[in-house]
Amino acid sequence: MNTKKVPILKVITSTSKSEAVNDLVVVEEPLEIRIEYWDVVHGWVEKPISITMRTPGEDEALAGGFLFTEGLLKNDDIDSVMAHLDNTVTVKLKPHIRPDLQKLQRNFYATSSCGVCGKSSLDALGYSYESTAFGNVKMKASVVVSLPEKLSTFQRIFDQTGGIHAAGVFDEFGNMQLYAEDVGRHNAVDKIAGKARLTTAQTFKNHALVLSGRACFELLHKALALSIPIIVAVGAPSSLAIETAEQYGQTLIGFTRDGRFNVYSGASRILVSE
Repeated sequence: MNTKKVPILKVITSTSKSEAVNDLVVVEEPLEIRIEYWDVVHGWVEKPISITMRTPGEDEALAGGFLFTEGLLKNDDIDSVMAHLDNTVTVKLKPHIRPDLQKLQRNFYATSSCGVCGKSSLDALGYSYESTAFGNVKMKASVVVSLPEKLSTFQRIFDQTGGIHAAGVFDEFGNMQLYAEDVGRHNAVDKIAGKARLTTAQTFKNHALVLSGRACFELLHKALALSIPIIVAVGAPSSLAIETAEQYGQTLIGFTRDGRFNVYSGASRILVSE
């Protein structure tokens, strides 16, 4: 259940009236992500890795995507992912995989609202990417401006509650490939990454990631982990998001609405004259 009814007092100041009604809100609950790995001494060992606040649903995708986009595991390190009724999910590694437990412990920071708050240097964050070899994608400006509206047509929970973020991956012609909603912006992208590992197309070198809100560094680096060259945000980008896009050659677009948008990096991929 990702929505619930709550009693509220609805106040209308223009008529000086109020009424008791039920409102539909998005559910936010903690999820504990655990890994299970083979230890030559103790056999199979299960260890908690992170707790994140999320909207229940697609927990397997969220857990696998989070571990992948944070560079903690590779896609082919994972044997299986199992969600449980007690708000935990277990990521079982293949028997020959020996996880870096110190690295996993250092990344115990995930929340629905903030990933790496307070960080000011890309070098200090220590992220690395196996490949940033993007495809030779070009996207028409008319396609770019259409993407937020196309994303909104999939936002079922947002339509009901108005309180959830969305992310979607589109091809160069504006066709939706993957979609996810979550109370956390980072979680929505992690769910997409988790879904991608279950398909034959695990990277999207000729695609765009569309965000229902603003573009921060955390979302840019998750797009890099998926080799996505174009990021289209409805809201504003942060300064670190712009620096990241410039450093790795991504196209970063913000304020995409009302038939216009701003390109902050990588303008050569956008075809303005058609």
